[in-house]
This record gives sequence, C-alpha cells and structure tokens, in this order.
Amino acid sequence: MTRMIAGLMLMGLTFAVLAASPAEVRRRAEASMVVTGWIEVMPDGSVHSYTIDHPEKLPPAVVSLIQNNVPAWKFKVDGNPQVIERAQMNLRIVARRVDDTHDTVAIASTNFDRPFVPGQSPASKDRVAPKYPQEAINARVTGTVFLLVRVGRDGTVMNAGVEQVNLGEYGNDRDMEHYSAVLANSAIAAAKQWTFTIPTSGPTANDPFWYVRVPVNYNLQQYGSPPAKDLYGKWDVYIPGPREVIPWLQPDIRQPAQSSDAIPAGSISQADENLHLQTQPSG
Repeated sequence: MTRMIAGLMLMGLTFAVLAASPAEVRRRAEASMVVTGWIEVMPDGSVHSYTIDHPEKLPPAVVSLIQNNVPAWKFKVDGNPQVIERAQMNLRIVARRVDDTHDTVAIASTNFDRPFVPGQSPASKDRVAPKYPQEAINARVTGTVFLLVRVGRDGTVMNAGVEQVNLGEYGNDRDMEHYSAVLANSAIAAAKQWTFTIPTSGPTANDPFWYVRVPVNYNLQQYGSPPAKDLYGKWDVYIPGPREVIPWLQPDIRQPAQSSDAIPAGSISQADENLHLQTQPSG
C-alpha cells in the first residue's frame, strides 16, 4: 500500500518538480527585467545622452548599473555621419546567483530600435494571437518565445524563426527541450498568419523585405483573477534557453543585429538597426 501511494504521488507531480538538484537550478535560473529608454549617439560613436523610463520604479542597483556603463559605450553608426542618431534603447538586466549570499547584476543584452515613423517603419496590421498549447497548460508551463520574422513587400510573413525560448518552469533537459519546442511551434504557427504594414517612404521603402522581432508570451492566469498590474521594474525569474541558429538566415547578406530578448513584451522591433554596440554592455 505504501508503494502504491508513493506511486500515485509521483504521478501527480507537476512539470516544475521534475528538476535537477537545487544547486543546478540556482546556477541556470535568472532573474531579469527589461528597462526601456532612449539614447542619442554622436557621429563618432560616443554616447551624447540617454534617458531611462521611470527610474523611480527600478531597483537602485539597476539604476547604478546603467549609470556606470551606458555613458562609456561606443557604437558603429550606420547612417548620416553628420547627425546625432537617436534610438529607442531596450536593456535586459539579469541577476544571477553566485553563492548563497551574493548575486551579480549585469546588462545581459541590448536592442536599439529606430524611432517609429508612420509610413517609414514596419508595423503590425493583423497579429493573430497564438493558441496556448493544451499540453503546456496541463503541465503549467509558461514562457516567452522570441521570434524573428521576415516580412515581404505584400505585408505577409515570408519566414518565421525562433531565436530563443525562455521557460518559467524547469525540469530535466529532455522536458525543457520538449516544452520549448511546444511553445515555439505554437508561436510560429501564429506568426505565419500575421500581416504588417510596410514602409512606403523613407530610406527602407524600396527594400525587398524587412526583419522584425516579436516576443510571444505564454502566461497562465487563474480564472477570475484580476490582470497583472504594471510589472515594469519587477524581477521575473525564468530558465534561459539557448540562442538558436535560424537556417533560412544563412544565405542572406543582411543579417539582423542585436538581441531579441531585450524587446519589451507586447511590442515589436525592427531588426536592422542603425546603431551597433561595439563595447560590452556591462563594461
């Protein structure tokens, strides 16, 4: 009877309990947040000025981290060498546990998006919401799929690929890989139905296609509970997935730069930025 009860208890365990040792979980897990703002860069690639949105909502350690690093950045600038370039600045701040009492905080990735100009920037037209896979719901799996899509001149998606999947639940490597694929397949299926408005004027109006990055979030919410409040400046704990190589990108001459995981949830980003960070984000 004891063995039978133990077996039933094991069958009832959730995906999150199928974890490695606590030490390994601490080593792989990250707490992060995406900080947004604006940056202006001189023609020589030095930082002219920058601002961060709602610094009062950010932990003091994050504000200090940005203040100590961003002014020293150097960029390679694509564009008019005589003007100051302005871009939306997105930073993924990551905290990792070093030991039981110490953490490190760093700027792990960056994304610099051209200012949105109606008629000159790709924009979502019809973005079908992905279907939350029932298998993932049953296993209580949450996560974010970071997509790169190539938009053609008719506004439809020519190609869609997954650059990274971060999971909010953890398990053994086989389960992590499986559920990453489950969410990734769902996101790609939705992306193939999306349409965009394309630039009709400006420097990229005659391009044959445009790269756009889109984070797709899968979050479980208890039925009847109120929607989540403003999460800006709050730490989000997850297990980062590996950066994937997208096969259809390899023949392209135009390779999108920067990182997909620094894009704020619910937004899109042009992938062919005109600012390319040459220094390490955290020095």
